[in-house]
Amino acid sequence: MGGEYWRAEPDGPARERVVSLDVPGREQPIPLVSAEGVFGAQRVDRGTSVLIRNAPIPAPCTGVVDLGCGYGPIAVSMGMRQPDAGLWAVDVNRRALALTARNAASAGAHNVVVAEPEAVPAALRFDRIYSHPPIKIGRSSMHELLDGWLRRLSHGGDAYLVIKQSMGADALHSWLNDTGFPARRAASKQGYRLLHVSENDAMRQQPAGLTSDDLRTVNRATGRAWNVLGRLVGGRSDSVQLLGSGDDRAVVKIKHGTWWGPQLAALESTVAALRAAGYPTPPVLAHGALDEERHFLVTGFEVGSDAAGPDADVLAQAVAAIELHADVRPRPERDWSAMITLFLNGGITEHEFHPSLSGLAAQALALVPHPVPALPSTEFVHGDFTIANLLSRNGALSAVVDLEGFGRGTRTIDLTSLLASVIGTAPAAAVESLARAAIAASDVATFRTCVAHRVLASLLAVGVEGDGGDGSDGGGVAARIAEVSERARLLLAVAD
Repeated sequence: MGGEYWRAEPDGPARERVVSLDVPGREQPIPLVSAEGVFGAQRVDRGTSVLIRNAPIPAPCTGVVDLGCGYGPIAVSMGMRQPDAGLWAVDVNRRALALTARNAASAGAHNVVVAEPEAVPAALRFDRIYSHPPIKIGRSSMHELLDGWLRRLSHGGDAYLVIKQSMGADALHSWLNDTGFPARRAASKQGYRLLHVSENDAMRQQPAGLTSDDLRTVNRATGRAWNVLGRLVGGRSDSVQLLGSGDDRAVVKIKHGTWWGPQLAALESTVAALRAAGYPTPPVLAHGALDEERHFLVTGFEVGSDAAGPDADVLAQAVAAIELHADVRPRPERDWSAMITLFLNGGITEHEFHPSLSGLAAQALALVPHPVPALPSTEFVHGDFTIANLLSRNGALSAVVDLEGFGRGTRTIDLTSLLASVIGTAPAAAVESLARAAIAASDVATFRTCVAHRVLASLLAVGVEGDGGDGSDGGGVAARIAEVSERARLLLAVAD
């Protein structure tokens, strides 16, 4: 084979043969097709067998990666044993991927998705990784490969790696621990080590995702048989997971609180109106209750990436999208304009800010009269229109996401929110353009009110924590105060 298996297009003819895969719990082995130019072409190798027999199967409704899948013995075995999980079979070798697709289909493992590494969405995080790492690509290249993928584990995720003892298993074990991936030996058999890599205990816990019962509810509501393919970045309080059904993809969120029932029902018609006007947001595919407190929302999945920075073209397109807000008039149940005035007319004037923030708070309060008059409130308002909720592709805005907290108000609210999210990083011309658009959407007084709200809310989020009296900075509070202060100063300067 001459090491061809790590090439995208292996040299030589693809002479095929059938090998046997022993799947735990099944009396008869599963026939798999292998071929020259693919790892383990002669038989399912011992290391792969050690992993299959000794690593636990995935949990239901989780997204899992078989990294360096070859012709698919790990992905097929785990996919058959846990049909409620989604298995990504990833390899650079296109011959291997084609074989994996054939083998998964013939074995009935319809939850296996084959993909080259670049085809796996960058925003996706995984609950588990299985791998028999490709030692022959060289130690440094293997370390780079593992480092990149292990950093894509979800909080609470883990990995099972199998490696031959004589080919550096103990050295890999040490490297994992030294690199910040705590590892222990889970098994040692037939000259192979099975290493279990877990996340650092200091990482926060991920919000709970779908259960098997939840997934069946979602499938009934959408009329599709979905599998969970992983978690999408974000979702600090909500679970956000990617669903797959054949070649189709969707996003499911879990929202907590009984009030989300009517809110999501209103979202469906509102999104339809926005899309009819040309607004770049995915469709609502389904929504409903999982229990008394939890509701689900399924939307289309837009291929794209988080807008990595405040690109001037993307920002200009975002402003054009906000202009469409004026043509959509939601019901008045959730009024962002009223919430802002209530905030500013409430107890914020008496709030005791951290001493280093009190001057900025006073400047923000000086921007508005007291009491603050009512703001315009007729237009659609996203409510969290920030750079983090813009997706881009090839330098163009591809989607605005996370609309479920929408309400009514004035476009100036969303324009100010976008401005606040990019100030300090966007070009000065883009900042000035955003400020002009925010004023044009209403008036100077409304813009200043929105800026005051945004600044005070950011200062409030820091809290009144300072150093703990022992010289410490309260776990990074000092750095957070410096960051928020700088953004607040820049935003106040724009509104002055």
